[in-house]
Amino acid sequence: MANLRRIGFTAAVMLAAMLFLPAPARGESAADITGRCTMKAGSGAASFAKCRDRNYRTYWQSANGNGATIEVTVPEGETASGVMVQWYEHPHAWGLQLKNDEGKWEDAVHSEGSFLAEWLPLPEGTVSFRIANAPGEKRHFNLAELRIYGAGDMPGEAQMWQPSAEKADLMLVVAHPDDEVLWFGGALPTYAGQEKKICQVCMLVPSMPYRRLELLDCLWTCGVRQYPVWGGFPDAFSGSLKKQYTRWNKSRLYEVVTEWIRRFRPDVVLTHDLGGEYGHGGHRACADAVTHALTLAANRKKYPRSVREYGIWDVPKCYVHLYPENSIEMDWREPLPAFDGRTSFDIAEEAFRCHISQQSTDYRVEDTGPTSCTRFGLYRSLVGEDMEKDDFFENIP
Repeated sequence: MANLRRIGFTAAVMLAAMLFLPAPARGESAADITGRCTMKAGSGAASFAKCRDRNYRTYWQSANGNGATIEVTVPEGETASGVMVQWYEHPHAWGLQLKNDEGKWEDAVHSEGSFLAEWLPLPEGTVSFRIANAPGEKRHFNLAELRIYGAGDMPGEAQMWQPSAEKADLMLVVAHPDDEVLWFGGALPTYAGQEKKICQVCMLVPSMPYRRLELLDCLWTCGVRQYPVWGGFPDAFSGSLKKQYTRWNKSRLYEVVTEWIRRFRPDVVLTHDLGGEYGHGGHRACADAVTHALTLAANRKKYPRSVREYGIWDVPKCYVHLYPENSIEMDWREPLPAFDGRTSFDIAEEAFRCHISQQSTDYRVEDTGPTSCTRFGLYRSLVGEDMEKDDFFENIP
């Protein structure tokens, strides 16, 4: 919400009514009416269909400035309640415009454009509007998907991300998109979705643009609302830690993970198996970096730049997937009220299906077998040993 900008009395009233006042009793969710709307792109008409094909691998690229516009008219007798855009890459400030009494387009609501997926609301009764750059913005659109929603409540799939955490309850550090549910199962649905804890996901490999959008869909499904961060490491596979460090700069990796710990100040950190689950060198390096960064993040002499920016942080608890000591086995099969009685395992399976590009692989969310997503070990604790062994936050005030 901090990224929204409004102008004018009407827009200010709309913001208060839609975002800050107590929500009315929920009615019917707004339906996706994109396919029935009439649209006119300001430029790039030949490729415009690519932002409406529900394929994250394709995108529409507009011209700069005034060419980065889409005029939308909803079906006769209907109204629009909001718009969600999903950027292929490089999001920037964008907004929704309405015509004023003189017939000129005027900014109604806009965003700073900090997120790859974002929803903006429209005033009640809107039948036509324009999607355009925010005031002062001149860049072109690289738009993977555009979704227009009719009258009704904001749909659950519409993503309104919060900025990355200032202070995280749980920080999950993983190598690749999909690792967050494959190896950690119901952790995010349980702690973000059900318990509403602040869960910060840190991803070492940004991967391809379409996989970043799949990740956002997955995290949103799990109930995560803090925007993830990416480390910028290349997607390189190796079968050993030593070989992985010929492809990733070890010192740089340690520094990045240390900075994340200092920045997000988590109570609990989760990360990969030290052996890389099935031996993946990237998973091994991720776990290696996290376990070393626990000490580095608390040492004022290490990486002074992030000390100056964030201070130091001593992580109270860290769990490592499949770690054999101080073992804990989580039950991801308990029904969760936040998900209408579905289990966190059910949600993890649904969330993995958001990774459309990975559905042809052999990977599945599994809570049995040698790499079960339920098995963890308490690698480090400053708050004592687990006794109940059914909660990552045991002994955390």
